[in-house]
Amino acid sequence: MENVEVAKKNKSRKLKLILIISFIVIPILVASLTYFNNKTFKLKVNNLLGKVPGKIGEYFRSSPVEAEQNGKKTYLADYYLSLDPNIAADKLYIIKKEDGKLYSEIIRLMNSNSTTKTGEVIKLVRNIELRKDLLSSIYEEIKGEKEGEFLDEINRLENQDLLITIKEIEGRVEKDSQFKESLSDIFTFISEDRARDILYYIDGDIKEDILYSLSDDKRTSIESKLSAKEIQYLKLADLANLYEVKPIEEVLEEIGNTNEYSMEELGIIYKNFSVLRSAETLSKIEEDTFIEELFTAIRKEEELEGVEESITNEIGKSIQFITEYNRKIDDLVAVYNKMSPDKVAEIVEQMMGNNTTVTALEINSEPVFQISDASIIVDVVTRMRNKTLSSIMDNMSTENASKLTQMLARP
Repeated sequence: MENVEVAKKNKSRKLKLILIISFIVIPILVASLTYFNNKTFKLKVNNLLGKVPGKIGEYFRSSPVEAEQNGKKTYLADYYLSLDPNIAADKLYIIKKEDGKLYSEIIRLMNSNSTTKTGEVIKLVRNIELRKDLLSSIYEEIKGEKEGEFLDEINRLENQDLLITIKEIEGRVEKDSQFKESLSDIFTFISEDRARDILYYIDGDIKEDILYSLSDDKRTSIESKLSAKEIQYLKLADLANLYEVKPIEEVLEEIGNTNEYSMEELGIIYKNFSVLRSAETLSKIEEDTFIEELFTAIRKEEELEGVEESITNEIGKSIQFITEYNRKIDDLVAVYNKMSPDKVAEIVEQMMGNNTTVTALEINSEPVFQISDASIIVDVVTRMRNKTLSSIMDNMSTENASKLTQMLARP
C-alpha cells in the first residue's frame, strides 16, 4: 500500500516538472532567443520594460542608446576601411588624441572585417604620432633655446657696465624693431634696481616708452624706485652746497674718506662742488688711490649724464697748483722761522700792503685763485707758531699789527 502511494507522488512531481518546463522555461528560452536575434522584438521589449520604475527601467531605457552607438561605431569602422589607408590614418589619429577608448573600439571592429588593412592603418597612425612627437620635441627645443638666449641677454644687460647697457639699448632701439618690442619683456624680468638705474639715465623718450609698456604694478614699483633715486641725488647735491662753506677740516673728516658715503655718492658730491673747493679739499689728502677712485666715480656719473668734458681735468690742474703753492708757503715758513723777528716783521709790513696779483689759478679762462704779496704773507704767518708770530707782531707798528690781525681773522 505504501509503495502505491509513493509511486503516485513521484508521478505527480514529474507531471508538475513537465508542466513547468512546457509553460515557463521553454517560453523564456524562446523569448530570450527572439529578444537577442530579432531587433524589432528587442526594441518593443525594451520600450515596454523601460516604463518600469527603478534601475530595471533605467537599464532598458539605455539599451536603445547603446545599440544606436554600436551601430554608429560599426558604420565608422566600415567607412574607414573604405578609405585610402593614409586618409583613414589621419582621421583615426584625431580620434585617438580625443578619445582613446573610441579609437580602440573602432580598430577592433575594423580588425574583425579586415585584419590586413587595419594593420596597415594602425602602422600609419603610429608614424603620425612619431612625426608629431618629433615636431613637438623640435619645437620645444627651439623654444627652450630662444628662452635661454633671452635669459642670457637679460643677464648680460643686468651685469655689464651700466653705461654700456644704456648705450646698447639706445642704439638698438633705433635700428632693431624686434628688440624694441622685446623691451617690455626685458624690463619685466630684469631686476628692478637695475631697471631703475637704466631708466634714470637713459634717453627720456625711450624711458617713457618702456615704462608705459609695462604692467601697472611693475611700472608703479619702478617709478617709486626712480623717485627715491632722484631724491637721493638731490640730497647729495645739497650736501655739496653745505660743504662748500664748511671749514676745510670738517669737510676732510666727512668726505675725505668713505666712512660716511660710498665712492659713488662721493662722486656726486664732488661733481657738484666748485672746482676750487674740490681742489682745496683733495690737495690735503695724501692717499692717491682715494683720489683716483673718486675721479673714476665722478667721470662715470658725468658719462651717464652725457657730460662731454669732465670736471676732473680742471680739478686735477687745480690740485697741482694749490699743492705747489702750499709747498712753497711751507718753505717760506721754514725760512722765516730761522730769521730774527724784527727782520720778518719788516718783510711782513712791506708785503701786506701789496694786493697786486702775482699769479692766479684760472678755470675756463676765469681767475678763481689769485695770489698777491698780501695773501702770501698772510698764509705764511698763519702757519707759524703762535709764540713766533707774537714776537713778529711786537716788532711791527701798532697800525700794521692791527691790520695783520684783521687779515688773519678773515675766514
